[in-house]
Amino acid sequence: MATYKGIQGYLVQKLSSDPTASEAAGQLWYNSTSGAFKVGTEGAGTWAAGGNINTPREFNGGAGGSNSSAIIFGGNPPAITNTESYNGTSWTEVNDMNSGTYYITGTGTQTAALITGGNRVGGAGNYSKLNEIWDGTCWSEAADMLVGRNGPCNIGTSTAALATGGYNPPITYTTHAESWNGTSWTEGNNLLYGGYGSAGAGTQTSAVVFGGENPSQPAPQKNTQEWNGTSWTESGDMGNTRSWVQSGGTQTAAITAGGQPATVNTETYDGTSWTETSNMTTPRSYTEGHIGTSSSALQAGGQGVAATEEWTDPVYTIKTVTVS
Repeated sequence: MATYKGIQGYLVQKLSSDPTASEAAGQLWYNSTSGAFKVGTEGAGTWAAGGNINTPREFNGGAGGSNSSAIIFGGNPPAITNTESYNGTSWTEVNDMNSGTYYITGTGTQTAALITGGNRVGGAGNYSKLNEIWDGTCWSEAADMLVGRNGPCNIGTSTAALATGGYNPPITYTTHAESWNGTSWTEGNNLLYGGYGSAGAGTQTSAVVFGGENPSQPAPQKNTQEWNGTSWTESGDMGNTRSWVQSGGTQTAAITAGGQPATVNTETYDGTSWTETSNMTTPRSYTEGHIGTSSSALQAGGQGVAATEEWTDPVYTIKTVTVS
């Protein structure tokens, strides 16, 4: 009979305690304390429940680096200024935005975020050009965009970002793309297709934009466009029609979930094509923002939803080996 040493080339280790789940992936060992054989496994990504937001909202923005470090802001109804910060367990109210707003996106981190455009109260009105920067403590007004719009897609950081697409009659589904250097906005080459409530991932010079409302598109709300810092090119369509979704990641490793119409579907992007993966628990729509990565992302806000869901990929597990 073949032995483990004969197959693997080494003996089973005897340990008094288990290693961490991520360190143990693919390993077999004997736990001398529990008197059991253990094995580490690596599973596909999944969503798990997080802490509820304090103020339910839709058409809100968001930003953050992972599923345990994020902020959400603004939203409707009515146009609100509320900002909340997430630590992986619970949401905390922090300083408000300067003007209530919705139809927004957002990008950056929990301590350095950017928000542009939207439907603003306090005299700013629809299709705003306003730009606000979050420094981890408070919001401050920064230089306006060149083209006012609702529902733009924000990508990048608070000092190096893109604002693409959006809605502003009579242009309607605008293709405008602007670049932010931390001080001012510069007009860049236009998108191939305009989108209202599109999502995105990546950086100012290496980005991907997908989905969004625009019935004139060849594949409505499924289109994917990649940016190389100079021009836009068409890439593989999403499997699901969607707009107003939160997203995260890079141009070659992105994730998006939910969207309008309300859905639980999750898709990941590898730089060429989209793949359907594990669904969320709660259908979610009308929420925007660039939160996390393809391995650690967050969904927060949306129409009628207070629940937060956290994405982790891969999922590491330690299992006890049983012999029958």
